[in-house]
Amino acid sequence: MSAINVRPNLLMLNVGHALHNADWNFKDVSSPFTRLYYVTEGNAELILPNGRVRLRPHHLYIIPAFTLHTNVCTSLFKHYYIHVYEDSSSGVSIIENFDFPTELEATPIELELFKSICEHNTSMVLKNVDPRIYDNKHSLIECVRLNRERPLFDRMESMGIILQLMSRFMRHARPKYEASDKRIKLALEYLNENITEPISIETLASEACLSRDHFIKLFKQELGCTPGQFIIDKKLIKAQLMLATENTSIKDIAYSLGYDDYSYFSRLFRKHTSMTPQNYRNSFNN
Repeated sequence: MSAINVRPNLLMLNVGHALHNADWNFKDVSSPFTRLYYVTEGNAELILPNGRVRLRPHHLYIIPAFTLHTNVCTSLFKHYYIHVYEDSSSGVSIIENFDFPTELEATPIELELFKSICEHNTSMVLKNVDPRIYDNKHSLIECVRLNRERPLFDRMESMGIILQLMSRFMRHARPKYEASDKRIKLALEYLNENITEPISIETLASEACLSRDHFIKLFKQELGCTPGQFIIDKKLIKAQLMLATENTSIKDIAYSLGYDDYSYFSRLFRKHTSMTPQNYRNSFNN
């Protein structure tokens, strides 16, 4: 895996050990945080955009932020869970820029890590496991607040465990936007570091020391899409996170991402998510 300049900034939202018996059935869940699971007993299924995954004992699972998924449980199912929010406002997002394997075989070490983080954070257990109850902006903000109020040594211990678990998935992860050409890599680094600024193709071409036409051709050859589409996709992913977690007005969010024309931003967002920005925000305010 090629090197990429990332500084993990992960916040623990919830942890716990859940017991279900045909009652873990939630459809079309999509959250601004990442879920980590360790299955201890029984089985269930995840329906993901790329297929179905059977959840098996003694395996680790990851569901990255904003991954649409459905839970299916028809019998006994026990699992540890950790919900992790990534604050990527001041750096490159790990979750956004890598494709992770959904499932990994676990070792006894991972089980002890899950046990430890749950034993030391009993106040972070979900009171209701229904995403329709806990997966909203108010709950997210409250969990972040509670996490930041914990003693520093507690937060450091929890962060160490989360980083160890994430490192297992990172070992097998692949960059989503891998380029072999160093000039395109330079342009991608610039884009990641300046995603909230207006970014033109000319600027990226300049960073790559290429003419505009040559840059577009090489970019599409390396990444399979035009630089213009890539910029839009990256900005709209950032917009989703801001709409889900901030109280900033939608117009200000559009402006902060370099869109002076709110109507144009709204059309792009709806094309990307099949929802208007306001409806998308409302889905996290219920």
